[in-house]
Amino acid sequence: MFKIGEIAKQAGVTTRTLRYYEQLGLFVPSNVSSNGYRYYNDDTLIVITRIRDLQRVGLSLEEIKEVIGLYFHQKRKVEAKEKTLNYLQTHLDDIESKITLLNGVKKELKEQIQSTRSRLLQLKEKGRRNGGFKN
Repeated sequence: MFKIGEIAKQAGVTTRTLRYYEQLGLFVPSNVSSNGYRYYNDDTLIVITRIRDLQRVGLSLEEIKEVIGLYFHQKRKVEAKEKTLNYLQTHLDDIESKITLLNGVKKELKEQIQSTRSRLLQLKEKGRRNGGFKN
């Protein structure tokens, strides 16, 4: 059994984050002592790691809450994976749309930079021909 500080350190998160996860119902301590200390087991570390992995790929904590419990129930693993797959596909589609939009913005910026460079060179050349460049 681990105290909250110990498991937070092992999971690479803060105790505040763990308390927040608990508040959201993502997991519960394995045991809470009479003095209020929270204790966790190895399974909790696995849950925290899975939460962080799912966050890293774009799932919200609300989405994670829908699937995290299913991962640890043998009969519902398929359901968990299907839901996770749907969320991941949605996030991938969103990212691809953003990339398409950003590629358009990138193209416009490159064109604007080239146009501005050309205009600047013209102005400098005109200034040299007229006896100097005036600001």
